[in-house]
Amino acid sequence: MKIGIFDSGIGGLTVFKEISKVLPSFEIVYLGDTARLPYGIKSKRTIDSYSINNVNFLKSLNCEIIVIACNTASSYSTKLLKSKFKLPIFDVLTCGVQAAIALNPKSLGVIGTSSTINSESYKKLILSKEKGVKVYSKACPIFVPIIEQGLVKEKYYDKIIEESLRPLRKKNLDALILGCTHYPLIKKSIRDYMGEEVILVDSALEITLSLKKYLKTNYPNQFNKKRKKRNIYLTDKSEYFQSVTKKIFNKLDFKIRVVDIK
Repeated sequence: MKIGIFDSGIGGLTVFKEISKVLPSFEIVYLGDTARLPYGIKSKRTIDSYSINNVNFLKSLNCEIIVIACNTASSYSTKLLKSKFKLPIFDVLTCGVQAAIALNPKSLGVIGTSSTINSESYKKLILSKEKGVKVYSKACPIFVPIIEQGLVKEKYYDKIIEESLRPLRKKNLDALILGCTHYPLIKKSIRDYMGEEVILVDSALEITLSLKKYLKTNYPNQFNKKRKKRNIYLTDKSEYFQSVTKKIFNKLDFKIRVVDIK
């Protein structure tokens, strides 16, 4: 059983790492579409096209389950991909919302990139499942460059966290959805500022738990002790990408191959 994961770039590696840790006996392929990032500033039509390309590539490698580790693609393209491909497809948005709703919150916060927040995909899905919950969304576009450029140790870092999250801390949230796959990398800082009473919903963790539950039910015999291969493919491998992965994934020790999927 081979699992295919795709993202527009680096953030989805948090999902890749979590799934690799929890499901060691499954072969895993990661595709980062680094040549065409960022997805967040592009139209739905373009994201749909890219997402179809990504799934076709993963299918060509005989992946039997698809994981959308990109919030923008999850927001725009999940429905299309499920209609076009007869494969089990998991996406970070749906899994995050399901986990948050299971907490029976009265108020929920969502943070993400500008495109994810502006699409209102999280808010719409939350309210479709639980109309009574109050949803407060906040775009935090500065978090991604801070993480990628390794600025979390700078003096102004805590101030940026405070300025970005202050409006949400005033809302007495029960839980906060981390609506970007980069954000688990600064989860401790977010928790320290928001307070222990606010439950953080980590999309990388939640999609892994959903996937594990599905596999336990449908492929119980696949859970053995033999560790299977992991492969990482990128559509572009620049010096910048390599420096970023070293900064935020210092133990990510896999061979990386560059592919053209256009």
